[in-house]
Amino acid sequence: MYLAHFFIMPPYPYWLLVLIQAVVSSAVSCKFGLPCWWRWIQFFLPIGLYIGVLIEFNPIWALILFVLVWLIFSNAFKERVPLYLTNNTTREALKTLVKRKRNIRFLDLGCGLGGNVAFMSQQKSVIESHGVETAPVPYIISKFITSFRGGRTFAMDIWKTELAYYDVVYAFLSPEPMPRLWEKVKDEMLPGSIFVSNSFAVPNIEPSEIWELSDERKTILYIYIL
Repeated sequence: MYLAHFFIMPPYPYWLLVLIQAVVSSAVSCKFGLPCWWRWIQFFLPIGLYIGVLIEFNPIWALILFVLVWLIFSNAFKERVPLYLTNNTTREALKTLVKRKRNIRFLDLGCGLGGNVAFMSQQKSVIESHGVETAPVPYIISKFITSFRGGRTFAMDIWKTELAYYDVVYAFLSPEPMPRLWEKVKDEMLPGSIFVSNSFAVPNIEPSEIWELSDERKTILYIYIL
């Protein structure tokens, strides 16, 4: 409000107050070190509420929208892990990686819509391709896709998944769970097995290999050989 009068004389229009609220909320998110995607939520939430008031948006639709968002992105609330999807370039890199071994059991931790699980099930060196997912809508879609294209999806928390059964474990999560996940990987995965993290390195642990891919998002795979 202190700066507003330099641009627009009072009384201030509601849209300006809402915009100031959005900018301040986003800035506070940055100050407290929240992940980048939270800053966008903080910015657009006041604007969305203002638009809802203008168009006299029925609150029941807001409730329905909230439930739908929760069904899709529930892991973002519980584990601070958004829904990241593995692209085709990364899948081809994983295909190259699994050629190093035979009779591989592959696991995708937080497999999203299941496309990666289905793709890996079609590789000659992979005898089993599994994925675990707890967000309801992605799980249902993944279950459907893997039922027709190969692989299996389980409604299981990543922390309750037994990793010792698998030779290659892949994760595309967020920085938040990586330290705890690495402890689980060390405790459960067998010597010679491989843990692959898409985009998010394990803090203070040197990867065995780092693969920089040529896709648009400049994906980096951090490969840890146990």
